[in-house]
This record gives sequence, C-alpha cells and structure tokens, in this order.
Amino acid sequence: MMSKEHPQGWISVDISEGNERWARVKRAERDRLYGNVYQEAITDERWVGDLGELAFDRWLKHNGVTGYRWIWEEAAGAPDFQLASGTCIGVKTVKRKVPPRDGYTAQITARHTEEPIDQFFFMTYEITKRQMWLLGGIEKRNFLDAATYYPAGAQVHANYTIREGHEIYNVDIGKLMPPHAWLRTLAEC
Repeated sequence: MMSKEHPQGWISVDISEGNERWARVKRAERDRLYGNVYQEAITDERWVGDLGELAFDRWLKHNGVTGYRWIWEEAAGAPDFQLASGTCIGVKTVKRKVPPRDGYTAQITARHTEEPIDQFFFMTYEITKRQMWLLGGIEKRNFLDAATYYPAGAQVHANYTIREGHEIYNVDIGKLMPPHAWLRTLAEC
C-alpha cells in the first residue's frame, strides 16, 4: 500500500482491488456470524469498515507496533483492536466520493457509545479513487464531550438525513489528533 502524509497530518493510502474483495468477503462472513443489527440501505457499502480495519492493521505494522490484537472472533460489540498496553480502539470508517477537507466531520453510530473502548480512530474511504484516508484518533470521552448528537430525521447536511436506528454522534475532524501524533501518545501509555 502506497501512502502519503498531507499537511494536516492525514495519511492517504492506495487500496487495491484485492483489498476491496477481501473486505467484501470478510463483511459477508461477519454478517453470517453476527447478523446485522442495523437496517441497511443499498448505498451503505458496509464492507468499507472492514477495509478500514485492514488498512489500520497494516499502518500499525508499518509503524512498528507489536503485541496488539485485531479482534475478529466474537467481534459484535467489542473493540476492533487491543494494544499490548490494554488500550482498546474502535476503528470507524465511512465512505465518501471526495477527499476529506477541513470542516468535514467524523461520526459514530450512537449505539457504539456503549462499546468497551478507550480510543476512536477515524478514517474515510474515497471510494471512487480507492484511497483510504487515516484522519486521526481521539479518546472516547473527549469525542463524546465535543460531539453533536443527531437523532433520526435530523439533517446533518443537504445530502445526509439520519435514518431511524442510525442516530449518530458527530465531531469536526479538526478535533482529532493526527495519526502519527495520536500513535505517539498511545506509546507513552
């Protein structure tokens, strides 16, 4: 995976067709094992979350992080990753048609506030260009303190109205700590 660091500290990573196929297969396997508690729309592309986890795993390895666990088994309601220190991370990935820019937001489904995690790490997948953007991380409590809650029916922007069962917490991506700085703070724990 080729990557590039941008002035905001965001990291873009090229994704192969093979990585996309892998993510689609993994999503289908997870859905068979755990079901899908959310009502799904055809445009959801839920496999993008699995692709984000793959990119995060490779990024950790690339940065020399060892002793962590990528949680696949009994993953429903569990963290996505657990570091050797015990820190639990929820990796959250959304798809977009365009690259990120200042003023965009990061979000979690409201149900994810109950997950036993310490940190969120946010990514966006520029689906038409097959480019994953690592945006940064934030401690769960800090995220919730800074986030705006959007109930069903609320309009986040002109093209995004919250569906029933998909209520979210949303924060400006400027509140996130850039990827490399975030990773350094975890190493200090």
